[in-house]
Amino acid sequence: MLESAGRGRRLRGSVLTHEAGQPVELRYAVTVDSSWATTEVEVLVAFAGGDLREPAELGALWSGKERPPEYEDCVDVDLGFTPATNTLPIRRLELAVGEEAEIAVAWLRWPELRFERAVQRYARLARDRYRYAQDDFQAELVVDGQGLVLEYEGLWRAVARAS
Repeated sequence: MLESAGRGRRLRGSVLTHEAGQPVELRYAVTVDSSWATTEVEVLVAFAGGDLREPAELGALWSGKERPPEYEDCVDVDLGFTPATNTLPIRRLELAVGEEAEIAVAWLRWPELRFERAVQRYARLARDRYRYAQDDFQAELVVDGQGLVLEYEGLWRAVARAS
């Protein structure tokens, strides 16, 4: 869900999945400013049996304090368990059809729950389509009018949306 948050926006949602045969719920909220630059990230992971975890590096990266040097140029966060965070650079970059851009992101790997710096490329193919690439991986993304991902080629497809 994408909602207003002060002068910016907040992207929030839940993902139900499994790890090592156990159910897991991941809840997230990413706040961006008026230019779509990430200002705050919240991630809570609820494992079967009631264990709750937050990625250890999260506070150091998005607490408003000075970031570790390897993340200084990371304007965006990519939560590896949801394609929703692809919406943020899509909105921030405002690419015209035929344009592309390369960005550095703080990528939260799932299921490891650890951050690493990654370089990603977005190319706008059509009004509602982008080519996303990172390292040797690439996929086509289909988005709605807000830039929310509706389909992530070969991996994910929206089946319902909050109103």
